[in-house]
Amino acid sequence: MAIQIEAQYRLTTPLFCGGAVSSAAELRLPSFKGVLRFWWRALAWSRCEGNLALIQQQEDQLFGSATGGQARVVMRLGSISRLDPIAVGDVLKEARGDQQVVGMGARYLGYGLMAAFPSARTNTQAGQLSRGALQAPLQFTVQLRSSGLDPGLLESLLQALIALGTLGGMGSRSRKGYGSLVIESLTVDGESTAAREPWSAPRNALELAGSIAELQQQANRKGLPEYTALSSSARHVVLTAEDSRGPLHLLDLVGREMVRYRSWGKDGKVLRDIPSEKNFRHDHDLMKKRSDQRRAHPERIAFGLPHNYGQGRFNEVSPAGLDRRASPLFIHIHSCASGPVAVLSFLPARFLPASDAGSRAQIDVGGVTIPQKPEQELYQPVHAFLDRLLDLGPAPKLRKEPFTTALEVTP
Repeated sequence: MAIQIEAQYRLTTPLFCGGAVSSAAELRLPSFKGVLRFWWRALAWSRCEGNLALIQQQEDQLFGSATGGQARVVMRLGSISRLDPIAVGDVLKEARGDQQVVGMGARYLGYGLMAAFPSARTNTQAGQLSRGALQAPLQFTVQLRSSGLDPGLLESLLQALIALGTLGGMGSRSRKGYGSLVIESLTVDGESTAAREPWSAPRNALELAGSIAELQQQANRKGLPEYTALSSSARHVVLTAEDSRGPLHLLDLVGREMVRYRSWGKDGKVLRDIPSEKNFRHDHDLMKKRSDQRRAHPERIAFGLPHNYGQGRFNEVSPAGLDRRASPLFIHIHSCASGPVAVLSFLPARFLPASDAGSRAQIDVGGVTIPQKPEQELYQPVHAFLDRLLDLGPAPKLRKEPFTTALEVTP
């Protein structure tokens, strides 16, 4: 019997998703399929007990592959609300029709998509887009159809649809909170799913934390996954702000807190006028040394690679022999009846592959190859940032931005 699934999503932050014309944004089914596969794979690590061959076999069966044949699940976009494009050169505002330019924290998280500060040299304004986007809010449905699908695989697909709309997003900088997708409804028709409990959208931060806890309960495999996935080592922090003016303002607060923690700043300041905390003196001093004097890599590589120190590529830090390593920290802006909620999900995994069995992965630190620290030590700065949001550190009032709810999800 054919199974019909319909999932409705809401876009809460601008979507930077290109199509045939890279400068113009589009809502594209292939992009949705790609992120759905990512979250299916993220949940499959524990469900398949880390069996990579089994994970690939099931993924090929569901979504199709060149070697595994046609997908067992067919998808199409259903209804779509009115699209509101933002063109290249436009300035991103906090909301449609608003005059308030998106804040510096949100511009920091959108690095590469928009100008962080005004520049007379390039004749750009703060928040001016270098890529087109689709403005939020935007609602759309995805319809999925399958016949003869194993009940276990069907359930794994439903869980991936929920995980995408609870923790993730789509398009460029989706790990930084842009293109956040919120699942609002999920309906399933078919006799084989009649016993399944109906799914309902969380109404507030506590209910959202409960939904995340249900996903996390299934991810009970210990040890670091071989790829970015939910496991027993994952952490999720839920944040709200009472005076938040909307999703982009809440994203701005998250970005401001991250800048306070991570950035050394310029002339003792971050975000132009806030005194720098100078939390990573090791990184600052290390990159001031001559290349032949460097014996370690920066601590902040845990947030992803590459990144630059100073001017030009001379001080670029990147994975040796690889292009990049995406951040293991995901920012998602959810929309609840009570208001916007930020979800920060830390999904630790093997940071980089080693070139040879038994060897350690290598980091290129401005032209010098340095062995990567073990992940237990390497990921400490990310844990410290989450603890800061929760105010669990040794000093009082570590968190500086005005979040009113800060709680850690416990399965």
